[in-house]
Amino acid sequence: MKHVDVAVIGGGFSAAATIINLLEQLDPDRSVSVVGRSASLGLGTAYSTPDDIHRLNVPAGRMSLHPDRPDDLCRWLEAQGQPNRSEDFIPRPLFGAYVQDRLEHQLRRTDNRARVLLEDAEAIDCAEFGDDRQVFHLSNGEWLSASASIFCIGGTPAGLPLPDGRIDPAARRHLCLNVWADRWLDRVAPDDTIFMLGSGLTMVDQVMSLRRRGHRGGIHVLSRHGLLPLPHQVPRSDPLPPAVVPGMGPLSMMMRSLRRAAAGADDWRSAVDGVRPVTQAIWQSLDMSERRRFLRHANAWWNVHRHRLAPDIRAAFDGMLDTGQVTVSAGWLQEIYASDGRARLAYRDRHTGTLRQVSADWVVNCTGMEKCSISKVPLLKKMSARGMITGDHLGLGIAVNAQSQIIREDGTAAATAYALGPMTIGRFFEIFAVPDIRVQAKAVAGRVAAKRCAA
Repeated sequence: MKHVDVAVIGGGFSAAATIINLLEQLDPDRSVSVVGRSASLGLGTAYSTPDDIHRLNVPAGRMSLHPDRPDDLCRWLEAQGQPNRSEDFIPRPLFGAYVQDRLEHQLRRTDNRARVLLEDAEAIDCAEFGDDRQVFHLSNGEWLSASASIFCIGGTPAGLPLPDGRIDPAARRHLCLNVWADRWLDRVAPDDTIFMLGSGLTMVDQVMSLRRRGHRGGIHVLSRHGLLPLPHQVPRSDPLPPAVVPGMGPLSMMMRSLRRAAAGADDWRSAVDGVRPVTQAIWQSLDMSERRRFLRHANAWWNVHRHRLAPDIRAAFDGMLDTGQVTVSAGWLQEIYASDGRARLAYRDRHTGTLRQVSADWVVNCTGMEKCSISKVPLLKKMSARGMITGDHLGLGIAVNAQSQIIREDGTAAATAYALGPMTIGRFFEIFAVPDIRVQAKAVAGRVAAKRCAA
């Protein structure tokens, strides 16, 4: 059995940020094993796309891997001969290249740094989950023992919000359930009619890819609220002082205060951005009933104001709305069945309650990622069954404490096992974007390094 000081489980952006920070903070006699697919290390779902029409939704000037070196990405772009400004929304494949380059640079170093072992495999089981040792079974048949572990497992694709019994088996050949894994765009005819479920960033990506390919057919979009991501403004307005702070009152009061601030600002974005530094603290100040109320009634509106689009991408999308090629509806999908060689979809209109029907050549699931679904990740499912981990109270991810330590089913925190990124949404809420993950990665790497030094 191989033993290392730290095991990093996962291979997306959270893992890359963690590895880089570990190498900057660990003593040089320590060892790190990275368990993840080497070819896509550092990319994850978001930055694995090959399509450069898929853009960042945060400007380059705020996407550095390092919170203390905010210009690192822009400097890298300049070194690559890439024209850029700090307010540019660069292609996601280009950002992925930056992450991998910075990671490879750290891995190539031989001077006074910890030893890194790359395991081109996945962790499929955990045999031991103690405070000073965790033991993992890998998909290549090997066993790995670690004194500390950091879980960087991203989200899993969300399924259709429809029971299997309401999907006609004959209609399944028209379905694309995972836009990141199924190369459905290569099979679409230019005049095919597309039905997309979900109206967020994933949907916009797919529509922009269709547009680039010269697609002529109609595109119907359905989501519960029919809300679309709003655009950034360039140049960016300076954030206002936060209109809401932790403990100022109930959720309803906070929402009213934020609305007033946005309505009174020259640019509503400055009011939303002003809350960003205290969003995690506000979330943690809410009790569980208030958090559930927010997710039920306000989260959809928060997302479209908070997670915005590059202005030119939203303008291109609006052009397709104006021509009628894209239509957006609010409602709930009721059934999918086959009819005349196509898929036929029935949905309940949110505003009228009317049952409406649409025929389509393709039904595309654009409902995004499920944060961190324990039931869909074999490793986490097995660990949960043994009480090694537990889901958070909201069912969004796994339970962690304020230091990102994983909480077991019995309520105890694993002293040397941590989780990062979307896995920890239940605790931190705002933990998807690079600016949030990089801060968390640096803090966790620092805690791991401090414990190993103390040992």
